[in-house]
Amino acid sequence: MAKWVFVLLLLVPPYLRGAEPVVVSFVDSLVKVFPDTAVHIAGGTSKIVSARNGHSSVQLALRAGEKRTVHVRVTAPKLREGALESRLFRVGNVRVELHPRNTPLEEVVRPEVGEYPDPLFPLNGELQLEAGRTQAIWISLFAPASVRPGIYHGAVEVKDGERTQKLPFEVEVFPATVPKEQKLWVTNWFWFERERMDKHYPKLKSDPERYWTILEKIGHTMADYRQNAMFIPVRMLVKAQLADGEIKYDFSEFDHWVEIFDRAGVSKLIEGGHLCGRDGGYDGKYVLPTDYIEDGKIARKDLGADDPRVEPNLREFLRQLHTHLSEKKWISRYVQHVHDEPHGPEMPVYRRFVKIVNEELPGVPTVDAISMDENETYPDETKIWVPLLGTFDNKVDVIEAHKSGGGQSWFYTCLHPTGKHLNRFVDFPLLKPRLLHWVNFKYGLTGFLHWGGNFWMDKPYEDLQPNWGGDLRLPAGDDAITYPDPEGDGVFPSIRLEAMREGIEDYELLMEAAQRDPVRTKALVEKVMPGFTEYVRDVGEFRKYERELLEIAGGK
Repeated sequence: MAKWVFVLLLLVPPYLRGAEPVVVSFVDSLVKVFPDTAVHIAGGTSKIVSARNGHSSVQLALRAGEKRTVHVRVTAPKLREGALESRLFRVGNVRVELHPRNTPLEEVVRPEVGEYPDPLFPLNGELQLEAGRTQAIWISLFAPASVRPGIYHGAVEVKDGERTQKLPFEVEVFPATVPKEQKLWVTNWFWFERERMDKHYPKLKSDPERYWTILEKIGHTMADYRQNAMFIPVRMLVKAQLADGEIKYDFSEFDHWVEIFDRAGVSKLIEGGHLCGRDGGYDGKYVLPTDYIEDGKIARKDLGADDPRVEPNLREFLRQLHTHLSEKKWISRYVQHVHDEPHGPEMPVYRRFVKIVNEELPGVPTVDAISMDENETYPDETKIWVPLLGTFDNKVDVIEAHKSGGGQSWFYTCLHPTGKHLNRFVDFPLLKPRLLHWVNFKYGLTGFLHWGGNFWMDKPYEDLQPNWGGDLRLPAGDDAITYPDPEGDGVFPSIRLEAMREGIEDYELLMEAAQRDPVRTKALVEKVMPGFTEYVRDVGEFRKYERELLEIAGGK
């Protein structure tokens, strides 16, 4: 008899056996949720704010004492006939092996290394919960420009067997509107070499034409996250041909790339890839890829800067490029990189080639990443400076002088800065990538560049910190802000990318607010960010300032 009772108990659903329900609670989207994060049932309604044509987000933390399958559904926030758009993601975890060098522990999310939340995987309802591990769900919301300001009511339903928990939330949409035309230039460099792509997208081996689909899908994702500039390796794509004893350049593959990213909406600004490079590492010999005629055929070789074949070929290439850009009517949205991070003894050589580019590409700004702590003088010949964040804390006046002379300035991050500066490493709080573009606004910088859109290692979810030589290992996530999606022929975003998008929209709203009330806007920025290493670090405090920004930008 006891045996049959035991069998019957196994057949009884958990909700009738008295199994504990899944514990579910909202969590602010600027707070990282770990597998060991405690989840407490919280009543009431989660409250979120948003501009029109803007994004907002919230998280849901779920925890069960035993392995469980639940179903999650979001009821889109509605107000009368209007509704907001919503997307649902499961937050995945990646491995952090060590924290950034020279960084106090209070600047990272937690002292421990190990699993950290970052990738976002689309969630279509069913979710597997592991026993005793907290799982985060990310809800990304978008308020179209056409919706009316007001309070939009939505809910998340979590169904666990016959139990259903309904958690209400509301989004207060302000009159403030993120402008349709983005003023801030944003670029994450993507690396599309066939060998790299084949490794992460195995279907390419049997279907090489799939390559173009992948490029376009990645472009669509990045455009959705407010990237509007695309790095295109022009010298690699443009092919030299021999015609009537002279070198003529074929731009068809370059055009194909531009047209693909135009369809995706990500190349409002075309970044022509670097014309110069190095034979070796950071301090290697300065070289230029050069096409020349040898034995009646075209040859290409990386030649030293003083080789007599270099300058004539570079000038010819640039002249043909200018003609082509003019014919395509792309001059006004094209910029040209010359040499990445010029420094030290390279500077005189670099200046010489910038001068050549300026002569042969009239109307095209030159743009390059520079480090302002390695040089005593700075290249005014370069139109758009992109200094490394953390190298110009005490040199803002130098940037202002460059701007007053007709120049522009963005900024970039690459391995650095660490310490108390802002950056977007996986083990940094999400407030840091959110505030990156407050730096742009405060210091009059008009763009952001990062080298690692997808510089994945062989195991992109495990190896986030490749060895860069010696004992130098990259900070976690510096190499990529997306993750490969081989089944979907695209990329998965990350919670860092979500935070950055909302920060980009902050910049646009700050620009709007400054037009309406410059005094109040300046005071707000000073409260949020007194300096490069002084900024609000409390999420609750930042949310108050976010509301104030929306009020000023909306004319309240």
